[in-house]
Amino acid sequence: MSFVLAPHEGAGEGLSRVIREQAEKLSAECAEAQEHASAFAHKARVRCKRIRAALRLARPLMSEKVFARENRWWRDLGRLLSELRDAGARLEALESLRPFLVARVGVDATHRLEERFLAERKSTDSSAAINAFINQLEARDGDLVPQLDDGSRDKLVKALAETYRMARAAMKTALESSEAELLHEWRKQAKYHALQVRLMRQQFPDALDRRVAGVRDLAELLGEVQDIEVVAEASRTWKQRPSGFFDVLKTRRTALVTGATATGAALFAEKPKSWISGLTPPVMAGQD
Repeated sequence: MSFVLAPHEGAGEGLSRVIREQAEKLSAECAEAQEHASAFAHKARVRCKRIRAALRLARPLMSEKVFARENRWWRDLGRLLSELRDAGARLEALESLRPFLVARVGVDATHRLEERFLAERKSTDSSAAINAFINQLEARDGDLVPQLDDGSRDKLVKALAETYRMARAAMKTALESSEAELLHEWRKQAKYHALQVRLMRQQFPDALDRRVAGVRDLAELLGEVQDIEVVAEASRTWKQRPSGFFDVLKTRRTALVTGATATGAALFAEKPKSWISGLTPPVMAGQD
């Protein structure tokens, strides 16, 4: 099944299945990790984030001790690939900015920056990080899914409301200063909310089916902002950078933050209690 809770599934049953499926796919992808190191680092970190989003939704179905342990373990596992992922992220960020940069600083300058990032990625030792990741994962083989209570949909709604609240609060804090770290935190919380909306969309299709695209768009806008931060930071020591390069990045960043502000304002206009109260489950066959 896909990354979604089916209407007929119990809360614990559905979330256990989702976590198990993501863990199994991750384990299978390890077979070709060394041959496709950069792509694997990206996919593996996405799997870890999906599992952590599911764990946050399942938080009311387990003890705080178990939640803290599982959340920390998957966080630390993903961090093993951080350096490798960062090397690939610089190239991906540049690719997303390529049309904008080519139009403003030229093809040659953009190509020189790409060559610089390619050299940095080649110099990154991927084998040690991937081996450490795989060893950690295999050490827990067969014990990757926590025991969850059956629970109810109401408990999941409570957890969804908390993620909504955290994303909304992170937005307000970020927009007060537009600092890179605060915008990154907003993106992180928005992505967790987006993943949980995907998981719950069949439980509340009228409200969440429409929201899936909106929160995805917000995460992508904030992701592009982070792309600019990545490219800017990696270019600090670039002696060949053209004049006005950082001004060009700043102009694009400002436009993206403006877009994210408008999108976020629409998505998080309501207070958490009000937003949650507007969720209505689908009418099942045989009901009035």
